[in-house]
Amino acid sequence: MKKKVLYMVVLLSFFALAGCSKDNISLNTNDINTNTMLVKRDGTIYTAIIEEFTENYYSLSELNEFTSSEVNKYNEKVGSNEVTIEDLELRNGKAVLTLKYSKMEHYSAFQNMPAAYYNASLQDVPLELPEQYVDAKKNTVVGKDTAMENGKNKVLVLYEPYEILVEGNIKYYSNNATLIEDNKVGSYNDEMVVVVFKP
Repeated sequence: MKKKVLYMVVLLSFFALAGCSKDNISLNTNDINTNTMLVKRDGTIYTAIIEEFTENYYSLSELNEFTSSEVNKYNEKVGSNEVTIEDLELRNGKAVLTLKYSKMEHYSAFQNMPAAYYNASLQDVPLELPEQYVDAKKNTVVGKDTAMENGKNKVLVLYEPYEILVEGNIKYYSNNATLIEDNKVGSYNDEMVVVVFKP
């Protein structure tokens, strides 16, 4: 259901979150200005997408009903509540929908988009990852072996434009992303983006 939640009803889709501290980041839709993904230490995923919602014929209640229907269908299909609606609101002419996913596997399946989240120590990951990464601290380029050598680090792989916020510190990221803060990078196209971080 690639962006089903937005395209089918009002050609919108949105999810929102922001943080208090790197140790316990929580959602705060007031601080979100662009599509954002929050990755928690325990693997929980929160997403926030913001879209214009100014036309009179747009109905927030209809969007909520449609979104709820899609979430319920998915949860029934997998047999448990893996996706939940956290919030849906109209703010300054924009609709903001926040969703929570129990893990990346369910984000990927619900959105019908490839995505992954795993320990750097895992072998035989069925993804062809980039060979070079930017060292977030030194701003230098390193090879894949260096970026993945600490098995305690987490690896996030996405193919969508998001500001990616993590609970922890970003160590390395693919060179098609932009470091914003020590726990946030920006991904601005549909190419594979890889983020390696210490939770």
